[in-house]
Amino acid sequence: MSEITIALVGKTGHGKSSTGNTILRKDAFEESNTTTYATEILTLQRADFGNYKVKVYDIPGLESQTFSQKHIMRQFYSLMESAGKIDLFIFAYSYPSRFTIEEAKVLSKLQDTFGHDFLEKHGMMAVTRGDLCKKDASGDGVPTEECFRKWCENSGDKFKSLREMVSDRILLVCNRGTFEHNTDRMVSSRKLHEIAITMYNRGTPFKKEEFERIHKWCTIA
Repeated sequence: MSEITIALVGKTGHGKSSTGNTILRKDAFEESNTTTYATEILTLQRADFGNYKVKVYDIPGLESQTFSQKHIMRQFYSLMESAGKIDLFIFAYSYPSRFTIEEAKVLSKLQDTFGHDFLEKHGMMAVTRGDLCKKDASGDGVPTEECFRKWCENSGDKFKSLREMVSDRILLVCNRGTFEHNTDRMVSSRKLHEIAITMYNRGTPFKKEEFERIHKWCTIA
């Protein structure tokens, strides 16, 4: 059985944990859509799908006011020690947020941690709260895809750069509802699996050795 390893990254409150649950099709991670609750430590959950064993790591948000940067960096070290390799980084970002200086700082810290081109080589963007986009589209009398496209186009140059960074591997994700046949959430789960399998089949994951080279002179007490 092939093993696909996924790491959820991004700012607290943007739907990392709920996206993990959508991938695994079960309530594996504790969810919150606010910054009052945050993932405290690296968490691993897994599930089997056909010929694939899917491992999903949920990582504390880098901008957390609750935890020190040393604590958060320890979680990244623990991630690579446990996983050995990452086939897909999923940068979670919630609709209809704007890509502010805070989001840019989080992305910059992630690039310092995993390399400037880690999203370009190994990543995608999951835009969460797809149910809200669908509601907005209905109110405007347009298809959800058109509403999402217009939002992407109007989200500024920084967001455009992020889209280019992931080569438009960007997916509107619905993390609400059941996993019954062809529900919005099940469709999102299938599409996330398709991207994960595509990245896995490339055979060029982000490896522990690469992480160690980046942090060769770093010491975490």
